[in-house]
This record gives sequence, C-alpha cells and structure tokens, in this order.
Amino acid sequence: MTPNDPDQLSSRWVAGITGGLFVFGLAVLVKLYMVSLKDGPALRESMRNRVVQERSVPASRGNIYSADGQLLATSMPVYELRWDASVVDEERFAMHAQETAKGLQRLLGERTASEWFRFLRDQHRDKKRYAFIAKNLSFSLYRKVKELPMFKGSPFKTGLIAEERYTRLMPMGMLAQRTIGYWRPDAKAGLEAAYQSVLNGQDGRRWMQHFGKGQWKPIEADYEVEPRDGADIETTLDSRIQDIAHRALLERLQKYRAEHGSVIVMEVATGKIRAMVNLGREEGDSVYTELRNYAVWERTEPGSTFKFAALLAALEDGIVDTNTRVDTDGGVYVVHGKKVNDSHKGGYGVISLGRALEVSSNTGVVKAIYPKYLANPQDFIDRLYQMGLGEKTGIEVNGESKPFIPQPGGKRWSGTTLPWMMFGYGVQCTPLQTLVFYNALANDGKMVRPRLWERTIDRGQVVAQSELEYIRTSIASKENVLKVRDLMEKVVIRGTAANIKLDSLKLAGKTGTCQLEYWNPERMGYQASFAGYFPADNPKYSCVVVVSRPIKSMGYYANVVAAPVFQDIALGITKFLPDETVPPRGYWSDGLESTASKRAEDATSAWASASEALERGSMPNWAGWKGADVVQLLEKHGYRVEVRGNGRVRSWSAGSGRKSITLVLG
Repeated sequence: MTPNDPDQLSSRWVAGITGGLFVFGLAVLVKLYMVSLKDGPALRESMRNRVVQERSVPASRGNIYSADGQLLATSMPVYELRWDASVVDEERFAMHAQETAKGLQRLLGERTASEWFRFLRDQHRDKKRYAFIAKNLSFSLYRKVKELPMFKGSPFKTGLIAEERYTRLMPMGMLAQRTIGYWRPDAKAGLEAAYQSVLNGQDGRRWMQHFGKGQWKPIEADYEVEPRDGADIETTLDSRIQDIAHRALLERLQKYRAEHGSVIVMEVATGKIRAMVNLGREEGDSVYTELRNYAVWERTEPGSTFKFAALLAALEDGIVDTNTRVDTDGGVYVVHGKKVNDSHKGGYGVISLGRALEVSSNTGVVKAIYPKYLANPQDFIDRLYQMGLGEKTGIEVNGESKPFIPQPGGKRWSGTTLPWMMFGYGVQCTPLQTLVFYNALANDGKMVRPRLWERTIDRGQVVAQSELEYIRTSIASKENVLKVRDLMEKVVIRGTAANIKLDSLKLAGKTGTCQLEYWNPERMGYQASFAGYFPADNPKYSCVVVVSRPIKSMGYYANVVAAPVFQDIALGITKFLPDETVPPRGYWSDGLESTASKRAEDATSAWASASEALERGSMPNWAGWKGADVVQLLEKHGYRVEVRGNGRVRSWSAGSGRKSITLVLG
C-alpha cells in the first residue's frame, strides 16, 4: 500500500473525526457535570434571585408643620405610566383603542382624542415596549387611567407599566418654600436638609416576586424588616404671620420693581422665628418666587441700621452719651481725603448725638464717635465682638454666612475703614444677624439664639423639643440698652421713619439705606432696610425688612421702600392676632392629635385589625390612612372602590352598589 493510498487516507480521516468527536463529547460531559453538580446550585440561585428578591420598601417621609398646625410639607405617591404595546393583540387594540384615546384626552389632556389615537396606533404598529404616557399622576388619576378599556386587566395583556415614586408636596404653596427647603442627593437646603435624619425614617425589606415590566409584588404580607416612617417636625413658623409678611413684602417689591427682598419676624423673648420670607426674581422676569434664602445667606453692608451698634459700643466704653453735642458742619466731614456726607444737604447744624441717630446723620455719628477710637481702633472692634456681632447666629438651617468685621492691620483695613464702619460700611452681615442684634435691644440686652425648629413628634409622642438658648445673656448694660431703645422710638416719632408712625400702635426701629457695589458703576445699586420691634413699650415681636436694588427713579430710601413693610406687618399681626399668636397646644391643634395617633396605630396592628373587621363584615375607621393602603385592603375583600382626591382618607361613604365604597382623600 503506497503512502498516498486513498483507502489509508480515508481511514485516517475517519479516525481523526472520531477522536475529535470523542474529545468534544467528553468536554460536553465535563461541562454538564460542572454546570449540574458543581456550578448548578449557584446558577439556580442566581436565576431565582432574578425572579424573587428581598427588596427595599421605602419608608414614608415625615411631615413638616407650622406652629399653628398647618401642614407645610408632606409626601405622596405619584406615578409614571408607560406602555408595552407589543403585548396587546390586534383584536384588543381594534376593540378598545378609540374609547381609550377619548379617555386619555379626558383624564390627561395634552392631546386631543384623535392625537391620542394616532399615538396609540403608532406605538402598537411599531411594537414599542416602553412608550411614555404620563408622569406625576396622583393615585386616583392613575386608577382612572388603569380602568380605561385597553388598560383594564392584567399587565401581561394590557402592557400598562406603572412606576411609583414619592414626591414632596408643599400644601401652602410658595409660603416659606425656601425656609422649608428640600433634600435630594445632589442638592440640600432648609429644614428638609437640616432634619433629614429625622424626617427620612428607615426603609424596610420584603420578599417580592418579579412579574415583568419592571414591576414587583410582595410574596407574603409580612416584612422581613418593617419600614419605619420618618418622624414629623413642628416648626416655629406661624402660617398666619408668614402670610402677612409675604404679602407685605411682595407688594413693595412689585411697586419698586426690586430685584429681591427678605423679611424675618421673631418672637422677642424666645427667639422663635414666626415668619421668614425670601422673594426674588430672575433678570427680565416679573414674577417673584422663593429663589434663595437671602435672610440667612446674603451678607451685605447693612448701612445705617449698624449705627445703633456703633452707638451702643461707644456708650458701653463710656466715651460718649446720647446728649453729647456734635456739629454736623454743613453735612460733610472729610476723613483722609474722603467725604462723609449726610443725605440731608446742608446738615443739621449743632445737634445731640441722640438726635443725630434719629435723623440718621452720618457726619454727626462719625464726628462724635470716630475720634474717640482713633488712637486704638481695636477697642471698638473688640466691643462689637463682645456684643455678639462677629459670629453666626447658629440657626438650624444650612448656609448661614459668617459676619465680617475688619481687623486693624488686616488686608481690608485702611484709614477710612473705622469711620466708615460707624455708619455701616466696611462691615457685612445677613438680615438675620441684624435682626438678632435688634431683638436683643428689645429683650433688655439678652441676645437669644433664633430657632425654626419647635419639636419632633414620632408616632404621636413628642420625642425632642427646642429650648430657649442665649448667645449672650447681656450685650450691654440695661441702662445703655434703654437709651438706645428710647432713640429707636424717636426714630419713628420724629426721625427718618416718622412716615410709619401709628396712633394705635407704638413702633420702634431704624432705617438703613446703603449703596451696593459702589465701586462698580455697572452693578451699583441700593439696599433699603428697616429693623425694629413692636409694641415699643412692651416688645413682643422684632422684625427686619431688606429690599435689594429697587429702581432708583421710583424710590430707594429705606423710609419709603422698607419701613412701610414693617408697618404693614405690625398692623397685620396686632389686628388679626390680637391675643394669642400660637394655639396653646401647637401641634395638637386642628385635629393633628388624632392624625398622629392614627399613624401610630397604622405602624403597629391596624392593618391586621382592619382586615379582621372586613372579614366580619364591618367597616373599619379609615381616617388618616393612606389612600393606596385602604384601596388595597378593600379590593382584597371584594369591594369596588371609587377614590376622590389625593393623600390620606378624610371620609368615606357607601357606594351605589353592594360592597361599593367611596373614599374622599385630602
């Protein structure tokens, strides 16, 4: 047999193929062994985990209330609806598409019925698996969409995909919106951020089964770890005072077309902030909204409202008295080649230092006080710090700016720094920091720490409560404080704020008008402010008003732009809340006690108790329950449920048919 014998070559090919098949078969057997015996349990576990998982169940975020019992922030479920058109058969689409399109137009709007039909037809023709329908739908609206002919039934036939998430609502609208704030992973502000750990609660864990379309359902009623809803917080804000302050500020901002402004109203004795308003508008926009918390964040030169701080420092150091005579000398005083000017041309002649404060004479204040500290300016700076003017207030919300007081010898110190500080230039502070100082004057020298948080309530029980805290037990002697208070009354009686004098209510305070960014001609503007308290003879509330960049041609002096806001707020509070500002029981007013108690019941055995009652044929008390929970229980027991409104159950009544019920949510 020759080497190239065809029979021999054929045998070799057969042997080679046979050997290859043997090796391949052996490899398959080894792989089968590995998969079935060695890797099998892990693979089966992996597959099982795709279908059945222990998944997180989000806790409900706590509510935020005002001191008078109004709901300021709450959470509610909203739904995003999408459609897997590929699962809907031709017969179902032909029968129900037209009627469903009409229903979508009626419930959602946005498109006409014919446009909705074309949308459904196109998605169905292209077999789109995740077509967007609508987002941010309430639970009741979602249920109505779900009842439309083509979407009614199993999602495996209808293709309707509902994705639930919770959104934060503010029932009072814009009122105190920036103070309440928000909490998101990428942005945090206000009380929502400051009390995140309290409000957020703890998510639970539950075994759930995947049944397609990104949806999961519980396998059993019990939780592995039951979610613990967040606690509620009650703020010091009074919704009535907040509304009064909001309206008063908004009116002036609109009248003078100002860029933005802020108002804070604080209870003198306690430091409780009863209102904090922050309104601003974007350039070119005429609508004012709560853009930023100017009251806490914005640090500017305060202008003449700082004069009483300079006076009190000098009184405490014993270098002047309110009766000290000073020559305003034509209303101009030259220091290091720079002019200190009075707004009143020609000055006021020879007057007392007290009168200089009443009429807000820059030359009078500087000429009387500046020379006394010229040799040792550090004494003046130290006195300001001793009075608490160099530190933050410690308000609970984030973002408070630190006040700026220049130091002798520092980079921002020059020959004109000290005299300019006497009338509020070269120093910087926030509206809140200005208010805390004036509140201390109203409080006989006791500087209280401002507070927005009143208490924390968890399942109906007060678990933490704020307490009165002093920044300084005394910023100055009572004698000197009373001298300043006397002048503050005279500012309103016969000084720069005489235009807001009232016969029915004694007011006290100080105007402040200052230039902003005066070194930049393109950005230079004005800021009008007023800080004071009322009633002047028995201070109960302190208040600061700051209006930034009003249109100069329309008016920019503090007595016409800012002081009237203070007057409106004082009148509003005393007129509408003459006796009691905050209900004696705070959080418990207006039925909140029953709501809190119901949350406690819901967190324990209410679900099981309600289910047992329905089994017996009796109707449980649904007040305060989440609407979604009640619907789930009732439908589980064969009831037909009609839902009106959003949120928690307010009332319920028997429907038109047997085992039919109507829920009213709100």
